[in-house]
Amino acid sequence: MRRMLLSVFLAAALLTGCGGRESSVPPDEASETALTEQDVLNLYTAASAVYDWFDLTTLPLDMEDARTEGDLTYYRVDAENLSLPVSAVPEPTDSSLPWQPQPVTITSLADLRETAETYFSPEIADSLFALSPDHYKDFDGVLYATDGGRGSNVYLLDKAAAAEQVDEDHWTVTVTFYADSYEWERPSATVGYSQTVLDLERTEDGWKFTSFVPSDGLDLEAETVFTFTYTDDGFPESLGSLEDCSDLKLACWLLHADGAYSEGPSDTLTRRFLEDPDTWFEALSVFPDSPWEHADTVMAAPVNDTYAWYGQTEQDRLEEILNTYQPENDAQQALLDALKEAQPQAIERSTENATASFCLVTEGQFLSLGHKEGGYPWDYEGLPETPQSAGTGDNGEAGFAFSFGGVDAEYVETDDGDDLVYRMTTTVPGPQTLGGIQVGDAEDDVKAVYTGAVQMEAVGEDQFGADYALIHEPGGLSYCKHISFFITDGEVSAIQVEDLMDGRLLG
Repeated sequence: MRRMLLSVFLAAALLTGCGGRESSVPPDEASETALTEQDVLNLYTAASAVYDWFDLTTLPLDMEDARTEGDLTYYRVDAENLSLPVSAVPEPTDSSLPWQPQPVTITSLADLRETAETYFSPEIADSLFALSPDHYKDFDGVLYATDGGRGSNVYLLDKAAAAEQVDEDHWTVTVTFYADSYEWERPSATVGYSQTVLDLERTEDGWKFTSFVPSDGLDLEAETVFTFTYTDDGFPESLGSLEDCSDLKLACWLLHADGAYSEGPSDTLTRRFLEDPDTWFEALSVFPDSPWEHADTVMAAPVNDTYAWYGQTEQDRLEEILNTYQPENDAQQALLDALKEAQPQAIERSTENATASFCLVTEGQFLSLGHKEGGYPWDYEGLPETPQSAGTGDNGEAGFAFSFGGVDAEYVETDDGDDLVYRMTTTVPGPQTLGGIQVGDAEDDVKAVYTGAVQMEAVGEDQFGADYALIHEPGGLSYCKHISFFITDGEVSAIQVEDLMDGRLLG
């Protein structure tokens, strides 16, 4: 199934389109010709312009030639050799498509009726003329029309059409209408989509649409169209609880949710993805081809959230889904591709964040574990001019140590020429972890910030004379890093931030 995005905001395009070329097979003589998918989309695009002459706008008019009848003023229709739009025109090197709309000349009601019946069944043609019986009128055998239109649906952002063959005598065209009013209605927004399935059938008089809708036929009453108001209070109570909202509703909310106010809905949607990916893929199938500005961010959210917020169990589940999920259609394949594409950057970003959390903040600087480029003192200010030699590492690499702001740090030179800080220790108040804990804080403070900390015997070369230690070792993307809070008489007496590199304390 192929999808095509169609702009709906240029009224002129509805009238003159892309400049149709003469067709080798006119649509009313095409009953014996097999249509292609592109032919059907071209038929739909041209038919949509014709339909809108009655429902949305009007034919081109010569405003210098007017007639009056009753309270109405009519202007002569100026539609000679009028081109109808197409969705695609073949390249000059390609063979011509079997069907493209031919330019039409409309000078009378009979011509207008003939053009309408070229694309529509007699029943639809009758309904078009009945929409506004006084819209078009012949004066002395010449077609005139009243000026003006009803105005297009302001909530419609864009639309897409997809053609699918049912059998040799029947095609369907599924039109997806996308809603989004945030740019002009903020902080409120009408967001979502509605779909209409149109029927194109082979008749004795050729291929005709037997059902149709206007080019701006967004259904604001559809269950898939939502109205939101974004405020500083986050997800509004008027929308119900997060658990009561469908996956699609949460995804549409996230299109314009800002910062921290997106975390609750995004977390809910991501956990649903991990528990029931089938429902997520089905609900968000409309996103890959949508014109929504932040659709890519919403599609990638399960990957970004999982690596940023969750532990190894959830990350393993995500890997399982990405490696085993079988998409049911092109849209689901596009969603899966978007998730896989987001994964490497999500892992890299989360790894950097995980490493950054293993630091000691002192004198306004963040001393962190990990690789350092550029040679000592790297990008830090105020470190000792020359570090102290600290022997060699397990693999013969040169080791060094320095002290700064109450922190004793150790590092080694690596084979690639960089340095690797693997341990930092403080035994004095002042330096603190990223969670705000420093020497002198109560044991309960540590447990309140590092809720998963595990108590074990004091570790380290001298154990700092502590009674025991509380170990924060999240694992996952933090790999072999941990923070040891040494506890003496219920208070933190020392803090050590360390990367064991080849093992874990709690492993």
